[in-house]
Formats: sequence, structure tokens, C-alpha cells
Amino acid sequence: MAVPGWPADLVPQGHEDFLVNCVKWLLDQGPPQLRQSPLRMFPLALAMYVESFISGAIEGVRSGYSTTRVNLGGSLEASQLETVQQALASEGARLVALAREIALVRGALAETIGLQ
Repeated sequence: MAVPGWPADLVPQGHEDFLVNCVKWLLDQGPPQLRQSPLRMFPLALAMYVESFISGAIEGVRSGYSTTRVNLGGSLEASQLETVQQALASEGARLVALAREIALVRGALAETIGLQ
């Protein structure tokens, strides 16, 4: 049975390919250069890094949203500012959902590896 909030495109914990698929999935969530990082050999460390990376992205989106009108008010019309803020809000919601998924995956990895 799937865990509520589990990533739809990731096999469940207990699947024979769980660790391999987790690494692939986590690499898809982080920056491209992460694919060459030694972290890819340590799934739990990779999960912790990606979790921090997404947390920073969430903070960036929140900052961008809150400063849109001040920083772009002289360059964009009101309707354009609204479009920018809607796009940032949408991206923020996506990132928050992703952060929840990553936390579930990190927990499952810790259990699988035997750290919980």
C-alpha cells in the first residue's frame, strides 16, 4: 500500500529496486551537476542534500514573491506583476509538495538502511 504523499513516479519502500530508484529520483530533483557528485553513492546523504536544496529554493521563491512589486513595479504593469506573483506562488506550492515527498523518501531510506 502506498504511503500518502509518496512520489507517484517512485517505487515504494520494500521494492527490490528501491535504493537504485531513490537515487535516480533524488538526482532528478536536484541541480544537474549533482549527477557527477560523490553524493550519488550515498542515498541518505543525497536525500539530505536535496532536501536542503529544495528548502533553499522555497525560500528563494518566497523572497521573490514578497519583493516582486518593489523590484519590478517600475518595469511591469499591474496585470503583469500579478502574473509573475501567480507563477511564483504556483512554483512555491510545487516545491512545498516536493519537500514533503523528499522528507518521506529520506525517512524511508533511513529505515531501509537501518538508521531508524
